[in-house]
Amino acid sequence: MLSATRRRVIPASLLMTGALSVGLMGASVPAQAATTTTTVASTTVVTTSVPTVTVVPTAAQTAASVAARKAAAQRAAMHLAAVRALRVRASVVHIARTKVGSRYVAGRSGPTKFDCSGLALYVVKKATGRSLPHYSKAQFRATKRVAKSALRPGDLVFFFRHGAHHVGIYIGGGRMVSATNPRHGVKIDSVFSGWYGSRYSGAGRLI
Repeated sequence: MLSATRRRVIPASLLMTGALSVGLMGASVPAQAATTTTTVASTTVVTTSVPTVTVVPTAAQTAASVAARKAAAQRAAMHLAAVRALRVRASVVHIARTKVGSRYVAGRSGPTKFDCSGLALYVVKKATGRSLPHYSKAQFRATKRVAKSALRPGDLVFFFRHGAHHVGIYIGGGRMVSATNPRHGVKIDSVFSGWYGSRYSGAGRLI
């Protein structure tokens, strides 16, 4: 009889133990799920603020930047000066050409009668505002020497050799406008050939 009772009790205890185990396991699963859910629901979003970094240039970088700006300003100024010079030279040539056909009169400097230095004086004054002396050798001294190969329109060309005493306004292409003499007046001539070519003494630049 005792063994039979044990057989009945042991299964009952085992059943109780299994039931408790199932109960505990069943209770533990929802508890973990709740925790997870709570954790998910209460997730905190952290926003990271990136600090602003100020880059301070070094002394060398600052000096290089200043030098670059100065160089750019110099290039711009040189370009502007070159453009202005081209305009003034074009004006010199234009004004000189408008006087072709005018009379030659010694000692006159325009507006309709000229001698050679008087024509140069008149044209330069009109185009540049600069005053020249009314004498070819004085004009030669007042201008900067220019090589024949570097002549530009608007330069003055001078002739002193073999007793000559003359100045003309170079207009390009080896030609000049000058007040030649009472017979021919103001006309265009070749600078480097004929009578003038053998007496060429140099050129002067104002612009």
